[in-house]
Amino acid sequence: MCFSATASFGAAAATAVGGGVALASARKTSHLLLAAIPLSFAVHQSAEGVVWLALSHSQYATFLRPATFAFLTLAKVAWPILVPLAFLAGEPDERRKAWFRALLVIGVILAAALGYGLAAYPVSVNIDGPHIQYGLDSPLPFRWVTDITYAIVTVVSPLISSNRRIRLLGWTVLASLIISKLFFFAYFISVWCFFAAWCSLVVVLIVRADSRPSANLGVEVAA
Repeated sequence: MCFSATASFGAAAATAVGGGVALASARKTSHLLLAAIPLSFAVHQSAEGVVWLALSHSQYATFLRPATFAFLTLAKVAWPILVPLAFLAGEPDERRKAWFRALLVIGVILAAALGYGLAAYPVSVNIDGPHIQYGLDSPLPFRWVTDITYAIVTVVSPLISSNRRIRLLGWTVLASLIISKLFFFAYFISVWCFFAAWCSLVVVLIVRADSRPSANLGVEVAA
C-alpha cells in the first residue's frame, strides 16, 4: 500500500520533528506561526492514522468519529486561516501584505462556511483500497465554491510572498494539488494533505535560513 496508518504516523513523526526544529530555530514571532504549519500537519496526520486504525480494527472503532472530525476540522477550518496568517506575519512588502490580508479575510469566511458544512451535513469516511475516502454530503454548488476558494487561499498565499523560499513551498504544494486532483480525485483531501504534510518541511529550511545572521531571504523590493 502506498498510503496506510504507518504512512500517516510516519508523516506525523517527520512533521513533528520538523516543526520542533523550526520552533527551536525561531528568532521572530512570525517564525512561530511558520513552525505551526508542520506542527499542525503532525496532529493532522496522527488523526488520519487513527482513522485508519479505527476503520480497520474494531477495537479502535470508538475513535473513528473524533479522529475524522479532527482531520477534517484542521484541513478545512484551521488551515484557510493559518496559511495566509503565517505568511502575512513575516511579509515585509506592504503591497503584498495587502494581498495577504485580503486572503486572510477570505480564509476566515471560508473557514466559517466549511465549519458550518461539517456541522450541518452528513460526513462519511471509508477505506477504498490503499486510500481513505472522505465524503461531505453538502450541495454540489457549495462544494464547488468552497473547493475553489480553498485552493486559492492555501496555494496562492505562498506564491505571492516576496520570499523565494516561501514561493518554492507554494509551487511544491501546487504540484501536489495537481497530482492529487489528476490521479487521486476520489481521495483528494486525504492524498493532498499527505503530500502537503511533506511539503511543509520546507518551512524548516525557511525558518533556519531566516534565523542565520545577516540572512538573505531573497526578498524582492520594488524600486
